[in-house]
Amino acid sequence: MNKLKLLAVLVNYGDEQLNYLAKVVSGLKSFKYYDVTVIVQSNIALNIENIDKVNIITLEDYQLLPLTCRKVIWDNKDDYDIFLFGENDHLFLERHIDKHLEYEKILPDNRITGLIQFEENEKGRYYPGYHHHYDWKYNSVEIYNGLKFAHFSNTHQATFILSKRQLHKIDNAFNFNSLVEDPSLSLIDKVFNKLRRVMRKPLKYPNDYSVKCKVNTDIYDYGGMKKLICISEFEENLIHHLPNIYIDGLKGRNKFRSHEDRMNAALKKLLN
Repeated sequence: MNKLKLLAVLVNYGDEQLNYLAKVVSGLKSFKYYDVTVIVQSNIALNIENIDKVNIITLEDYQLLPLTCRKVIWDNKDDYDIFLFGENDHLFLERHIDKHLEYEKILPDNRITGLIQFEENEKGRYYPGYHHHYDWKYNSVEIYNGLKFAHFSNTHQATFILSKRQLHKIDNAFNFNSLVEDPSLSLIDKVFNKLRRVMRKPLKYPNDYSVKCKVNTDIYDYGGMKKLICISEFEENLIHHLPNIYIDGLKGRNKFRSHEDRMNAALKKLLN
């Protein structure tokens, strides 16, 4: 049996989370049914087992380091069947790939599935993306092959998975190597973003996504495919944010309204 070729391109900044990166790489290399190549874009040299290639990147603005991952993917667009981007602390499982490909076969061409981030500790589970004004679109439920899907308004997941077909479809919608300039960005916003670049501060966009976030949110917001989450197989489509900094309130991170009870109530409403 010929294995599908999967290119995983990860981003790493500094040495603070190398233990998570090692776990993510080990997990990817344990996949049984995919031939996985792992490339890491990093600002420092790495000595982590199973990484196939480390590209050491020097930039004036390291907010743009994740974007270099999209260029690596595009440069290898003809050599792999599946493409994956991730930050260094999100744990991919083989079932994430299995389900993505399974759903692609039953969804219309203008739909794409994604993942929901979670954290957990001894007290339960937490969903960092379920905060502020973000929520499920309760009128967005769609059914395909008996499976229910719905749209979650926060398209950020710090990762993406794309088939070769989806990658080329997205590049037809926008330049895959560049961030999309939000069409609602005013002239004043553009001027302030230029100033923030000079000051080396994160750029701000009206949709609340920073430059780092836009590396994955562009895929879902401007790629010509509506992002859906399979809610009838919800557990299969969760990805663990390993540091658990939100659920534990570490490093000054605020605990949001992201608790398990809120998500369970929302899913019950959607499924019914």
